[in-house]
Amino acid sequence: MGGGGGGSGEGRGRLSGVRIKGEEEQDWLTEGARGFGGVVDDGILVDAPRGAVSSDVLTCSRIGVGLLKKGGNAVDSAIGTAACIGVVNSFASGIGGGGFMVVREGNGRSRSYNFRETAPGNASWDMYNGDPLKAQVGGLAIAIPGEVHGYATAHARSGRIPWQEIWQPSIDLARRGFHVPPTLARIIAKEAPFFQEHREEWGYLFNQDTGELLQVGELMKREAYARTLEVIAGKGEYTRGGIYSGVKQFYNGSIAEQLVEVANSHGGILTTEDFSRYFTIIEDTLKTDFNGREVITCPPPCSGVVLIEGLNIAEKLDMNDPDKSLSYHYLVEIMKWISAGRTELGDPTDPVVASNSKRIHQLQSKSYAKAVRANISADTTYSWEHYNPAYEPVDPKGTSHLSVLDNYGNAVALTTTVNLYWGAKVHDPQTGIVLNSEMDDFSIPGRSNAYRLEPSIYNYIIPYKRPLSSTTPTIIVEEDGVPGLVIGGSGGSRIVTGVFQAIVKNYLWGYSLLNTIKSPRLHHQLIPEMVFAESGVEKWILEGLEERGHVVEQKGVGEASGGSVIQAVKGMDSGRVEAVADWWRKGGVSFFFFLPFPFPSFPPSCSLALFSLLFSFSPPIDCALRVDVIGGYFFYSVPFGIIVDLTGLTAFYREPLGIELNAYCT
Repeated sequence: MGGGGGGSGEGRGRLSGVRIKGEEEQDWLTEGARGFGGVVDDGILVDAPRGAVSSDVLTCSRIGVGLLKKGGNAVDSAIGTAACIGVVNSFASGIGGGGFMVVREGNGRSRSYNFRETAPGNASWDMYNGDPLKAQVGGLAIAIPGEVHGYATAHARSGRIPWQEIWQPSIDLARRGFHVPPTLARIIAKEAPFFQEHREEWGYLFNQDTGELLQVGELMKREAYARTLEVIAGKGEYTRGGIYSGVKQFYNGSIAEQLVEVANSHGGILTTEDFSRYFTIIEDTLKTDFNGREVITCPPPCSGVVLIEGLNIAEKLDMNDPDKSLSYHYLVEIMKWISAGRTELGDPTDPVVASNSKRIHQLQSKSYAKAVRANISADTTYSWEHYNPAYEPVDPKGTSHLSVLDNYGNAVALTTTVNLYWGAKVHDPQTGIVLNSEMDDFSIPGRSNAYRLEPSIYNYIIPYKRPLSSTTPTIIVEEDGVPGLVIGGSGGSRIVTGVFQAIVKNYLWGYSLLNTIKSPRLHHQLIPEMVFAESGVEKWILEGLEERGHVVEQKGVGEASGGSVIQAVKGMDSGRVEAVADWWRKGGVSFFFFLPFPFPSFPPSCSLALFSLLFSFSPPIDCALRVDVIGGYFFYSVPFGIIVDLTGLTAFYREPLGIELNAYCT
């Protein structure tokens, strides 16, 4: 990566099974930036001097920052953070899934890594025989995982520190265990009857002493998963075939054999050849100009195309004033056009999709945006036919996103998924891997929805095809060429609308990054014909939408957004980095607390550090504040120079177990 000089010997290698569009398979020398990161906390703005990580899980953001401090770059940090998320949030992420990564290097080069899951070689468009549930639960729902291959590919090309070091914190976490946060406890409880019926397969979700499903704050250990991660991490060695030794076990060895056996015992059709044929696609990113800034996102089957479509439409509309109801009407109208455009996307390796390439380019063009603006009324909305959806919209579910910015201007936006919660509901106790349900992201022919829309021919199943994804990992480069916003989200079809309106709020409406993520959201996916508004959206906005013919339903935060969770970091004009993790849509009730005054008996320099945190004053000392919820469930740390508004600090728990304040100086 740019900005960091030559690569480390341990971080060099050749990775087989990679497709680079426009390039032959080749050797890559890793380059890297030596960074020193600020720690990111869940649900609170962090202002860091050098770099930051924002993710779904506080512990995982800490791991990512730790890798930056060890000399890793944004790619190293992103992989390490994502590995941790797979340990903690196994319902949404993990090495049994896949995803997309957008990388923008400090030297200005950008690339997209597509490690989306692929359909098995024995898959066919009619494999579900009219029973779509088989695409969601069981062996037939499982596609070939790409996450391990994608991470190895990105690390081989751009990583800075040894492969094993990236995985070690997650291995340790899985082995020693972690205390169950509320979101995980809630999602376990929702599937309690299923897990109790399949207790032997899902043993890690149970308290071994009481025999009950784990509750908030109880210790979860994933020892089988830790052993598998150790195999994948290996010793950073390269085999003759060029792939990391542990990664080879996943795609060409014992792990592949085990996963095939488990999937097929649940009715699947996987083969070891399916695993050995897997490859990561490295390709150029999609780009557009938005108000003088460069927007970088991922190509299909990712949904970056329609994010660009939406931003191009918004750029020339009169929607820059958040105090006018018209701005929110336009926001919703663009969401409807975005959702219509998504119905024409698919994996471009499919000849049917490739035949539609001119249309895909058209969706991204400024001229198309101009034509759409001519079909948007300031006074009224229209029924779904007006927006010309080609086919039935696809509505995928659970994902996880993280954003990283290091001190040399390297930026990474990474989204991973196992699709539905708990994937295909197939867990292998031997490897600890939860297998994805990505086959459900394909369109199933032979049925139409309530609006008479047929399933998309561009998203039909063919062997080794990658299904359409709602993910939109995105990086915005400021006018001076420095990375600004690094953003993405989780939550199925809500991802695109969530990322789109976050960019509008931050760049057109002038919202701070904190308010961009925290503020209530609107969502419209064309079908059903309804605006979903989070609680907190003001009455005059809702009335303005209804006056223009919109049907509005207001729900609690997180419900209306469909669980959409946005993670963002942003490089500021001052050279510092801000980061916000979307605590507000994770569920549970936040617990607010204030530091005691006068301050506890800390060393004078540390008392000054505490004072600086409260009153936004940076002292010329090297200090940090640590806040722990007793029991180790919550960690909050800030190195020297970070300015934080502690009044917004949240803990995870409905009822805190107790709080300790610890300050330390170096």
